[in-house]
Amino acid sequence: MAARIESLACMILLILVLLTLAVAEVQSIENKDQWDDAFKDRYATQDPLLEDPGQYPGELFAWQGHYWLRAYLSIAKTYGDTKYMDKAVALIEHMFHYRDDARQACGELDMQNEPYDSAPIYYLIHRAEAAPGWRRPFSGQSRIEVLTDGMITQAIMRFVDLVGNDPRFSGYQAKAEIFTKKVEETANIWNDNFVYNRFHDVPGSYYYPKPDGSGLSSGDVPYNHAAAMACTLLLLDNIKVGGTEYREKAEAILNYWKMHVRLVSNDAYDWNYHLRKPGDEDFTHGHIDMTFFNLAHRIGLLGTEDMPRLANTLTKNIYKGGGRVANDLNGSGSGEPYVIGLDWIDLTRFNPQILGMAKETYRIHYSHPTWSRLFLGWAEILRWSASLGDSLNPPLNLHIMR
Repeated sequence: MAARIESLACMILLILVLLTLAVAEVQSIENKDQWDDAFKDRYATQDPLLEDPGQYPGELFAWQGHYWLRAYLSIAKTYGDTKYMDKAVALIEHMFHYRDDARQACGELDMQNEPYDSAPIYYLIHRAEAAPGWRRPFSGQSRIEVLTDGMITQAIMRFVDLVGNDPRFSGYQAKAEIFTKKVEETANIWNDNFVYNRFHDVPGSYYYPKPDGSGLSSGDVPYNHAAAMACTLLLLDNIKVGGTEYREKAEAILNYWKMHVRLVSNDAYDWNYHLRKPGDEDFTHGHIDMTFFNLAHRIGLLGTEDMPRLANTLTKNIYKGGGRVANDLNGSGSGEPYVIGLDWIDLTRFNPQILGMAKETYRIHYSHPTWSRLFLGWAEILRWSASLGDSLNPPLNLHIMR
């Protein structure tokens, strides 16, 4: 009798497990309508981030706004629906409204009482002036950072790029031109913090300023900081039809990585968080690097041998199966699984199995997306799922024309 009860309990448990798996499968996002339903479930009354961002707008706009913009653009590109472009425009205009110089002009920012602790050199000397960038807190300081500004501006330039290269969105050209001019204002404040060949093994990088504005510190910024702004530079160069110093700086940043990247035994790549210092790059920060590498490849700055090796980094070192990932690029530790949907997923072009890995990960962990990066991950899964029908030349997220 006890054995029969135990057998019945096991059967009930199995049925519950199967039902759970079936519900999870239904709850995965397979199309635009399901993405919209998840979005409306989370943001029923107002699109995210369109409220006052508080004292430090850079914190929200770089680490949430960047991903919301890319999610909107990814869905718009896949389905041709302009409502997502309208969402992007609203968020971009909101971001510019809360840029520091705009806030000062409106009397919302008092630089005398809220000066920068770290900023481009000019603004450490002229402390009463607000920069055309977005402040964020860091270790108790108020900073303008090349990383923060790079994350925000490159997402905005993705909007410009999509408008310029997809006739379905040509009606947004006037907005794109306005946004480009404003992005240039931000990118150019960092010129004095960039140096070519300051050291023999650093072809080009941004550097932190000394606190008194008297010059630059000896240390180059972490690689993902420079890579974030390098994406903006390449997109600005593209909209100007090439040949600008924007591209020269970006190429120098890329060459810095080429000088220090390691080819490991399984034909994969590995590199450090600080390229010249010990300490492996991690999977999460690596997605910012991958943003740059994907873009650089698409305009011919990375060769055909580089991208399959980067794909091997994901498939051979990072992805552990069952929606599990390593923390470091060398395969050690346990990392954040959602990152596979951010930029690493673009390596699907070189190994179609990567899309399956991303789908598996998101179905297991993120059937109910709750924040910007998860919505972007699902948008990218939908984009690549739609594109693989043309396996020889799948549509790209960015259409850089040369």
